[in-house]
Amino acid sequence: MSPRLLVCFGLLGCTAPPADTAASSNQAQCAGPSATTALWVIDTLSFARIEDGVSDGFDLDGLTSTANGSDGCGRADQVGSNGSPGIDNAFGELIPALENTEFVAAEALVNDTIRTGELMLVPWVDSLDDADHDDCVGVGIGRAVGEPMLGTDGNFLAGQTLSLDPEQAVSVDGMAVASASAVGRPVTASIPVQVLDAAIDFRIIDGAIRIDMLEDGHAKGVVAGGIDIAEVLALTREQGIAAEVGDILESLLGVVADLAPGPDGECTQISMTLAYTATPIYAFEGP
Repeated sequence: MSPRLLVCFGLLGCTAPPADTAASSNQAQCAGPSATTALWVIDTLSFARIEDGVSDGFDLDGLTSTANGSDGCGRADQVGSNGSPGIDNAFGELIPALENTEFVAAEALVNDTIRTGELMLVPWVDSLDDADHDDCVGVGIGRAVGEPMLGTDGNFLAGQTLSLDPEQAVSVDGMAVASASAVGRPVTASIPVQVLDAAIDFRIIDGAIRIDMLEDGHAKGVVAGGIDIAEVLALTREQGIAAEVGDILESLLGVVADLAPGPDGECTQISMTLAYTATPIYAFEGP
């Protein structure tokens, strides 16, 4: 796995807006005397699929676009599993075509890096008084460093304590928990994907992260945002991506683009959603 891949993944969320002193003070005041911080380490990461027009993710542009409509460059939005309209995950439409290429190995390579402990992404919810409903929490994500403890199945052991890298973390305050689910936005992140010896950096713009807290202490959720098409195509050429993968991206990214229309009305970004599962942990020094 290339050093570039690991560094970019470690910087997930590094460009979110910094919190000011007043916001930090308000966040501290909203936490009750028994407030806690819940942390997890991501143990699987994958591209969110679309099944029969249903996809996990977010309404990133605040619009419910229809096929050939005036919004979203005429690309129809998906519907969430709970029936919510306007879900943006146009990249999911490309997955069936990409699964027939070398791109299919990308998810496996990323998850191999997770299991070896080289890539430990840590989402958290702080100032948490009630894991079911809380109107004032912070939602963050960072990176843990060091050697993790693994079970006989090769997965992270729950309840272990890891060290967080304070230089590679971001938190969005003033968020809320509803039905054991917390959302943090806006977040901008670099999500690289390894295709054999080449790395494509998917820079997610004006994105969001959702953390669904499960009854057994584990978590699952999604990270989503817009991907600049010109950046991705430039990287595929620079990195020498296999012709079949590059050709598919070159021919289809513009067709399914659904965000950030330019002056000519053509969309310059494509929405992408990544799904994850996570194991509960502690930190030597909390976020």
